[in-house]
Amino acid sequence: MRKRLLNSAVILSLALSACSLAPSYQRPQMALPAGWSNVPGVGSAQQSGAAPFWQEFGSADLNRLVDNALAQNLDLEAALHRIEQARAQAKVAAAPLYPTINASGSASQTFQDPKDTQSVRGGGSISYEVDLWGKNRNTAKSADYRVDASQFEREALRLVVTSDATNFYSQILSLNDRVQIAELNLKNAEEILRITEARFSQGSVSGLEVSQQRVAVNNLRTALASLIEQRSTTANALAILLGVAPQIFTAPTAELASLSVPQVNLTPPARLLAARPDLQSAEAGLLAANADIGVARAAFFPSLTLGLDSAISAGFGGPAAAATQITSSLLAPIFSGGKLTGNLENVTAREKELAAQYQKTVLTAFQEVEDALAALKSSNDRAVLARATVAESQNAYDIAKARFDAGAVDYLNLLDTQRSLYQAQDSQIVIN
Repeated sequence: MRKRLLNSAVILSLALSACSLAPSYQRPQMALPAGWSNVPGVGSAQQSGAAPFWQEFGSADLNRLVDNALAQNLDLEAALHRIEQARAQAKVAAAPLYPTINASGSASQTFQDPKDTQSVRGGGSISYEVDLWGKNRNTAKSADYRVDASQFEREALRLVVTSDATNFYSQILSLNDRVQIAELNLKNAEEILRITEARFSQGSVSGLEVSQQRVAVNNLRTALASLIEQRSTTANALAILLGVAPQIFTAPTAELASLSVPQVNLTPPARLLAARPDLQSAEAGLLAANADIGVARAAFFPSLTLGLDSAISAGFGGPAAAATQITSSLLAPIFSGGKLTGNLENVTAREKELAAQYQKTVLTAFQEVEDALAALKSSNDRAVLARATVAESQNAYDIAKARFDAGAVDYLNLLDTQRSLYQAQDSQIVIN
């Protein structure tokens, strides 16, 4: 009779184990744009390239730095350990899906006249909670989704690391050019100061012009020192990104012209949801919260646990006795003071919060692309104007310098053209 009851309970539990109280997941509905505003038609036709973006700059030095950053960055290493933690927690969460098996053993000796007695006892037990309402499966699913989220977070961090390494590298190359231009302008200004001081000693210019040129030289020296400082701090930031001490890091010495201009490749807005790991991480968290609702709902219903206990005992020199016990227990919540209701309300609100955060993350991703495209368009327009400005400023300075050397223009004209040329050259590099 007991065996038939157990078989019936097992059959019933297996039939009910397919039940899950988690709501059916649906990605939050959002209106997705067909293309990008700043590049009409491109967003729906042009897809992202297969090669990593930093390789499109055509710099072996940059490729090496990015590879080192991916291998040595400490934030990425910490993120890897967070994935390991999430995987370990997933193992713990999945444990109730399997039976629990325990073994025990004991030995005793009794001192009693006229004869001492000894006995040993050994046994084992198996227990299994039947997942009637999908509580354990949803708990395991939630943990698995959190593993996915941690993996996507690391992928997003990889993108940040590669982007930062590329930016720092290009900034250092830009600063190399700016330092070089500042040094050339300082050298030129010092030459003008030498000529001005010589003319002052001959009485052909006043002391005011000498003082003005000295001020100009000091300003250029100050600007040069500031650029050198910026280059050092940027190199230090790149060193930390690479996981090395700044004291042993050698900054890149190449020029900005050594980099190729990468081609802009766009992912269509509709495909951005699966292309960006930060969006995938946000959705994985939303899926985990959805599974948590199933766990909270299942807590309102009875839980069934099946068990099997077996024991063998014997005294030394005596016969052994064996016993087996089959058990089943049903536990149903009746009153918990609002604990179960509060927990369900909490996880439901959490799921709604993450849905809103997911939508905000998607909108932010669209904004970032539009901002980048607008900045690129503006940068291209400003670069054309900057090149024209540098050419005109150089021409004006050459004319003013020649006429100043011939004594045809006063010093103020030369000083103005010199200042304009330096500012135009520096601005061109910053824009590029």
